[in-house]
Amino acid sequence: MGVPIPDTGSVTEDDDTGGILSVSGDVDYLVGNDSGEWTAETITGSYGSELEIDEDGNWTYTADNDNAAIQALDDGETLTEVFTVTSDNGTTTVTITINGVDEPPCFVAGTLIETPRGPRPIETLRMGDIVLTRDNGMQEVRWVGARHLDLLAGDDLGHLQPIRIRKDAFGKGLPDRDVLLSPMHRVIVRDPLVGLLTGKDEVLCPVRQLVNGRSVIRENLHAVSYHHLLFDDHQVLSSSGCDSESFYPGHVGLGGFDDATREEVLALFPDLRSFDNGYGPTARQVVKKHEAVLLADRLTPAQTCLATSATRAA
Repeated sequence: MGVPIPDTGSVTEDDDTGGILSVSGDVDYLVGNDSGEWTAETITGSYGSELEIDEDGNWTYTADNDNAAIQALDDGETLTEVFTVTSDNGTTTVTITINGVDEPPCFVAGTLIETPRGPRPIETLRMGDIVLTRDNGMQEVRWVGARHLDLLAGDDLGHLQPIRIRKDAFGKGLPDRDVLLSPMHRVIVRDPLVGLLTGKDEVLCPVRQLVNGRSVIRENLHAVSYHHLLFDDHQVLSSSGCDSESFYPGHVGLGGFDDATREEVLALFPDLRSFDNGYGPTARQVVKKHEAVLLADRLTPAQTCLATSATRAA
């Protein structure tokens, strides 16, 4: 007589096909043949999700990527669902872990960064170069980083596809050319709704949360090169009229690097080893995901929410 044993699986937020997160597996007996021993059924979960299992123990888990609880996950956070499945020899469990995205924000190669000598492609900047920041004027670049990703190789890296903010997406010249950013890169958003939601004039919002399929879209590239700029403090940079953040080396940002790169940054900023706000606050308050959903609905050419040099000068 066999003994049913637990099984596990995991999915990652925004790593989806058609808006559905999915993973499959096969729950087994510790000993004995369990073919035809399981109760075939579909069990409803908590996140627009379900677990479907057949009589041989083959199961498939699916969840709605747009479910509010999943979209509310911060980077590095998880949700867990436990399903009880039944066999002729008793019950066991299938445990599913839903992971938040954990990838540092960065600029795509070719993005123009404002400097005292005019716009420069991000990949040409080096440590010691001077960049123009919105809040603190000229600031020295303390560290630069780069990572090239083959998005079609090995593991599914679809959730790392860059986000394109189209030229004129938020009005004439806003931005004045297409801007590509990593999904977790945060842009400055301003709108009367921001004040109602947060009490602030403007906030930072991950660009992936502003995707609308028209003016802000997810790319489908074979490969991409991401670049980081780190300063003594978190800064707001201008890229072709689009204001967004410099690299913020908190727990999430550093967690996306390999060991050698992480140690390189920590050597410059040793207080970060504690992961206890050693780098200081973000340049602006960061919106919660449910707030970002409301803001994204207002991102149309007629209703500009994205803070830009042009809107500030108006």
